[in-house]
Amino acid sequence: MKSNYYLIILIFIPFSIVHANISDNPFDLTFTNYLIGDIESDTIKKQEGDSTNFKGKLDHINDFMEKFVKYSPLPVVSYSTETDWLFGLTKINAFRIGTKDQHDTTIQPSHITATAYLTLNKQYKVVLTSDLMFGHNKYESYTELLFMDFPNYYYGVGDETKLSDECLVETENFSIIQTFGYKITKRWYIGMKYNFNKYNKVDTVPYIEPCNDDVSHLEENEGLQSGIGIRVSRETRDNRFNAKRGSFLFFEYLNYGKWIGSKFAYHSLIFEYRKYVTTLKWLTIAGQFYAEAKFGDVPIQSLALMGGDNRMRGIYIGRFRDKTMLETQVELRFPIYWIFGGVVFTGLGEVAPDLGAYTWEGIKWTYGGGIRMNVNKATRTNIRFDVGFFQHKPLFFFTFSEAF
Repeated sequence: MKSNYYLIILIFIPFSIVHANISDNPFDLTFTNYLIGDIESDTIKKQEGDSTNFKGKLDHINDFMEKFVKYSPLPVVSYSTETDWLFGLTKINAFRIGTKDQHDTTIQPSHITATAYLTLNKQYKVVLTSDLMFGHNKYESYTELLFMDFPNYYYGVGDETKLSDECLVETENFSIIQTFGYKITKRWYIGMKYNFNKYNKVDTVPYIEPCNDDVSHLEENEGLQSGIGIRVSRETRDNRFNAKRGSFLFFEYLNYGKWIGSKFAYHSLIFEYRKYVTTLKWLTIAGQFYAEAKFGDVPIQSLALMGGDNRMRGIYIGRFRDKTMLETQVELRFPIYWIFGGVVFTGLGEVAPDLGAYTWEGIKWTYGGGIRMNVNKATRTNIRFDVGFFQHKPLFFFTFSEAF
């Protein structure tokens, strides 16, 4: 697949800069000297047998890293055939609202994230999200703002699309998503959601070789999509961004129609269930079932899309798409050492035009593993690096927080 990414993530962790030449580091020279000095001191004390002090030094470095991630964005560099070289920044701030004690587990964590990318092909993507829980878990709010002119490969609609059908499509979009939920009982939330998408461009990239005839009318998918609906959820997780126990049940219905300004008229349904169990005091088993269905005049970019960095990792997002989709995945999470942890995962999924069209032969299987680095002990926020496989071919993912 031409779309495989080769990521270079510039994260300031001790293991990546111990052997760095200070004159080659354009960032924080004081930070580099500090870490190298402490690591050398740690090495001496470890040789002297003071393991307790060595662990304390590691914790001290971790505290410094938490402050660095809190106040500084992380640079990201990648290369793909869609974008050429990509340069960007990503940032997350995780916190608990309404308490001075950020370790207070009775208050669910919130976070604000920001990402900005620019490519050598003059493409861009800017995303700002806030996922907040406030009023002692009584209210929840999610906001997403997106500006992008960015390419993705399109393979057609259905469960049997081929790699030879690959076509690079550029999408220019301005999007606003706003949700608000209210806690009506001890565990249940009910709320509203509004989704605004203004697609100014959905077309093939002109400097790439011609695509197949199935995409000759892509511009028909341009225009405004405006939808509003309800959300109902049941929340018992101990931490909604990195759960070790509990469950999450979710249902969403949105109506897109001309009555609310939409060019396209269709209905969207999503059902999701997650379960978390921690055994042996260290191994967390996480499971997820996800179903999506859309009915009516649905543009190709708004169909149920299989793949990405959260579900069916290993499949390029949108590699398979249709009006309905069923997916399930299981992930095992475990500590490795210090602030590092690991995961292994596997998933099954399928897309189809309707529920009666699913077949055993159409099921797709993905698997993989990843590394976690904790950057906020109070909220259990992780940076994650995953590699997923589909048909024995890898895809790499780097982002904040758990996949589900």
